[in-house]
Amino acid sequence: MKIFALIFFLCIFFSAEGCKKDNPVSSQKSPPPYDSTTVYYLASIFGVQPLRSYEFYVLWTKILPDTSWQMIAPLTVSSSNADGSVVMVGKFSSKEPLDSLKDVLMTLEQTPAPLIPGLPIVHGGIFYLDSAKKQVTTSLDSKSTLGDFSALNGGLVFTSPLSDSLAYTHEFYLMNLLGLKQSPSLLSLNIPPQGWKYGLWAIDLQFTPHEYFFYGLFSTPEGHDSDSANDHYPYPGGWKPQQMNMPSGSIIVTLEPIFYGDSLKFKGPSSFTLLQFNRIQFIEKDKNYPMENVSLLGVPRSGTITFNKY
Repeated sequence: MKIFALIFFLCIFFSAEGCKKDNPVSSQKSPPPYDSTTVYYLASIFGVQPLRSYEFYVLWTKILPDTSWQMIAPLTVSSSNADGSVVMVGKFSSKEPLDSLKDVLMTLEQTPAPLIPGLPIVHGGIFYLDSAKKQVTTSLDSKSTLGDFSALNGGLVFTSPLSDSLAYTHEFYLMNLLGLKQSPSLLSLNIPPQGWKYGLWAIDLQFTPHEYFFYGLFSTPEGHDSDSANDHYPYPGGWKPQQMNMPSGSIIVTLEPIFYGDSLKFKGPSSFTLLQFNRIQFIEKDKNYPMENVSLLGVPRSGTITFNKY
């Protein structure tokens, strides 16, 4: 009896071991169920700079059969590329196939959840769908929304008709001066896009807190700006108590949204910088100083955006 019991026990043991080998238990979790509604996007755009407080880049799409703009999400920079572009990524839900995606837009907003598109920044072009219909790509460009500032050039002159011999160190204008003859210094200045104007600032980031002096808004190269109380010439600029013969800081021309009104001077300059003059300590009266075009770095201009469904 003992021998039969031992044989029975061994048969049961080896049978169990064989079952374990034939049916191994996996320690890996099963993959999540296939999600056919999630769309992932990756945008790579040149010229994107950080915005002021309470300003947002927002992504919009048009997905058929709906032909209206649909807000997707506020955009934030996730990384930067070696070529100077920045990367923005995210996802959203859509039951429609990728070939229903017909338009894309990035706007500037004062809220992260606007109901309708605000100021257009970059707009999509032709959409390219891959053969598997799982990826669609389009170019992004700001020429149709903000304009092209690559040909813009200009300069400034420190001058003053006041009797104070040092008044010119407090006063400058975006003009050329030849003897008594004045002429506009801003050449190839486009009419600003709808909802925008040009702003003139003197800034110094070496001070704490940073210094921002607002000289006014303008739309044309000739004529007074919006802050003309101390202007002595009909050009953007003017006199202020602050001295401009400083070895730090800059004088800049920016593209400004008009939704701030008179409170713009408390907001500081837009990140959309077009022209820049780095201040110097020893300035000459009535000398025409050139400004540098920095719009390639200061204004969102071009890029691509890719949408994927896995």
